[in-house]
Amino acid sequence: MAKIYAVIGTKGGTGKTSTSVNLASIFADMNQKVLLIDTDPAQNLSKYFNIPFPAEAGLTRLVTKADPTGCISQTGFPNLDIILNDDAKGDKGGPILPFLRESSSHIIYLNLALQTLNGEYDYIIIDTQGAGGLVQEAVILAADELISPVIPNYLDSTEFITGTVGLLRSLLPAPGMKTTIAGKPLPPCNAVINKMGRTRDARDVVEHLRKEFDQAGDGLVRVLNTIIPDLAVYNKAAGASEPAHHFEPARPSYSPSAKETMVNLAYELQPKLIGTAPLWEV
Repeated sequence: MAKIYAVIGTKGGTGKTSTSVNLASIFADMNQKVLLIDTDPAQNLSKYFNIPFPAEAGLTRLVTKADPTGCISQTGFPNLDIILNDDAKGDKGGPILPFLRESSSHIIYLNLALQTLNGEYDYIIIDTQGAGGLVQEAVILAADELISPVIPNYLDSTEFITGTVGLLRSLLPAPGMKTTIAGKPLPPCNAVINKMGRTRDARDVVEHLRKEFDQAGDGLVRVLNTIIPDLAVYNKAAGASEPAHHFEPARPSYSPSAKETMVNLAYELQPKLIGTAPLWEV
């Protein structure tokens, strides 16, 4: 069965698309079959890759018909496919949000669609908009685990605690129930520190987040040990439409290379892959 990760957060600019692309790419280079899904109307994930021959359909059919047929495009990288977002209007008049509002059962259509792909992929990674709302709720309910990039400053960490974690708690099953309306428990959230600088303030924020969820996380959130440093390579790789670990397989400095960081993140999320080296070479 495919493991479904949703990369979420109620604040924009935290690195959700970058995290989605780079985690998916490292899994793919570990010979895992991976599907990316873009649910953000900004379409940054859809624009990341140069795709000369996109599929006839995309996210709209996937969500509104619970059917992935004809929705999957090839990225040009081995083992890595994508479902493009063809609903650029989003909450400003696109077809998906009105569909989700029509019926309470529609929120689980994405989950039903992804279940049909279980035998085709090892991992499905869903990129989301930096906001709350029905689309984000549908994604969360379809996921097995969540990943939330958090930039280590006061405003972003506060938004994570009040916004993202608050959204998750609002989706917890009713008292006495063990599953959500999708028929499974609410997925746990993995907070990954992103764009980590070398300042004392950044270190203090990371320490605060670890204490916060050690003491009050009630099993909903864990702060990962892997930290993504604030390095220009991630933006440069996006500009070249490349995974960051292809762009920087090694780094002659104190900071870990993009390849080392993404391998560590993959291992932490999926310990069964420990020892599996990415097949891609320079």
